[in-house]
Amino acid sequence: MFILANKNSFYICVDELILIIDMIPKAFFITSGVGMAYDHDAAFDLALQDAGIGECNLVEVSSILPAKAKEVDKMSCRCTPGEITFCVLSRMAGKSGELIGAGVGYGWLRDSTDSDSNSPVFGIICEHHGHHSRDYLESKIRNKLKTMADSRNRNIDKDKDKELKLDLKRIEVKTAVVEEHKFGSVVAALVFVT
Repeated sequence: MFILANKNSFYICVDELILIIDMIPKAFFITSGVGMAYDHDAAFDLALQDAGIGECNLVEVSSILPAKAKEVDKMSCRCTPGEITFCVLSRMAGKSGELIGAGVGYGWLRDSTDSDSNSPVFGIICEHHGHHSRDYLESKIRNKLKTMADSRNRNIDKDKDKELKLDLKRIEVKTAVVEEHKFGSVVAALVFVT
């Protein structure tokens, strides 16, 4: 067996079979779910199932969307049970009577000085969770995305006359009040599809 890698792919050779694993996602979807059960782990598992990602092995990644990635409908994507699946995951757990919430959002960064191009430079993703209302979580995610965009503008070489403008696209939030005598879990995720 040998492994070769470049900046975009891994090449794995095992007994003359070559697997090429492209590490740049082509698409993504956003989903959310809620679960209530008599223990924490079962509630989390039910929330993942409700979100349609309960059969995936989730690997959390940070906050960048490739420029060419497209949002697709969750129903058009099928996960093979046990598949390694990269995502930005927001989760919150709670107990009887507590308000719990989790959310994710994304937006595209576009070069505002390039009038010929409507293509994004890349996208940014953020999450927030807590014992908060839907409105609070949406506002917090919106503000975090703006802060992330602003920080990237501060890091641009000013000699290049470039400015990135945030084009906020979507925020998904799931909230719930945990049922009496149960534990609850909510999840929201942006899931990458390769």
